[in-house]
Amino acid sequence: MSKPYNPNTQGWGFALVVCVLTAGLFGTAYTIHKNTYRHPRDPMSTQVYSDRDAEKAAKKGDDSHAADDKSHAADKKKDDH
Repeated sequence: MSKPYNPNTQGWGFALVVCVLTAGLFGTAYTIHKNTYRHPRDPMSTQVYSDRDAEKAAKKGDDSHAADDKSHAADKKKDDH
């Protein structure tokens, strides 16, 4: 005769694999977070970002600042007279 069907005994191996995989993903996410997170008040992050933003502004702003400087020079000449 065949063994009686018991639905409570099937699928536990697969459920265990899914739980282990989920725990591994949480561990990986935690490790990445601990290695890369910087607090918003971290003085190093402020310095890094401000330096980076200043470099970007200098690269983009060379042309636009030159036009502003010319208009300011014209305003100064008008004020002198």
